[in-house]
Order: sequence, then structure tokens, then C-alpha cells
Amino acid sequence: MSSTASDKICHIFLVGFMGAGKTTVGQVLAAELGWEFLDLDRFIEQRLGRTIPEIFAEEGEGAFRDAESAALQSLPGDRPRVIATGGGIVGRADNRRLMEELGRVAFLDVPWEELLPRLKAEGGRPLATGEGGWDLVRQRLEARLPLYREAQLHVDCAGRTPEDIAREIILNLHACGEHR
Repeated sequence: MSSTASDKICHIFLVGFMGAGKTTVGQVLAAELGWEFLDLDRFIEQRLGRTIPEIFAEEGEGAFRDAESAALQSLPGDRPRVIATGGGIVGRADNRRLMEELGRVAFLDVPWEELLPRLKAEGGRPLATGEGGWDLVRQRLEARLPLYREAQLHVDCAGRTPEDIAREIILNLHACGEHR
């Protein structure tokens, strides 16, 4: 039996910088759609038996990015999911292409002025440690912005609740005829 495009499982990938609310929005969005939620970072941690900060500390960012790409390639395809990705997943063109092939990509765009207090409050961000700290983090955000903006959906999250953001994503999916 051959499959058609309409048989294809279509995930929703949430991309954006660390602290953008991908996990929180993803959980709300999945609940609204009645879909399963998957946090790609937690998926990686379960697969490798270590935390993200441990992977960064022991093997470096490159090893984590390799694990991230492998996890993306091995996502279960049995049903649609809302997937919160890590902030750097867009750094590899193959990851961006694969997410587009597997579903819709939504960029959660949060301005730096809102991100910084969130990041400082959360702590435990591997990229914010070491020399240069928050200045380097901001430079990384600015470098990734063009890649985030390649996403099919661009959601301005400034001052908005996770529920508002989830509703906007659903409305955009309806407009594209893609919500089932």
C-alpha cells in the first residue's frame, strides 16, 4: 500500500531562542489540539541518560548538536506531535529542511528585553556561562534570527500569554487548511 501526502504525519515544531517559551507554549498548544507534546531536549536526555548541561560540559556543544540532529531524525512518526526544539537546532540546514519535511515550523519571536530576565531567572543555561556571558548570548540570538525567520509561521510573542500564542498558531494552521 502506498502512502499519499494526506497520509503523512504532520508535526508542529516550535523554534526560537532559549527562554522563548517553546516548552510552555508547546504544552498549551498540544492540549488545545489534543496532540502529544514532545520536548526534544528531554527526548535527547532520555536517549543519552545525561542532562543537556552535562553533555555540554563533558563533550561540548558540537556533540550536543550531533545528538540533537540524531534525535530529530529518529522522531516517532506514529501520530502528530507538538515538538519544542532546542534554540540552536536551526543552526544546521539539514535540521531546518527535515523539520519542514516533517511538518510546520513556528518561530516564537520574543524580544531580547523579555528574554534576558527570563534567562537570568531560569539559570542553568550552558551558553550563558564563561567569559562574555550575556553579551555572547545576545550575539548568538542575533546570529540565529535570520535562521529562525525561515520558519513557515512567525509569531510575535512580545507581552503575550502562552494561550494567546497557541491560539495564533492554531488560527494560522486553520488558514493553511492544515489543522485536523
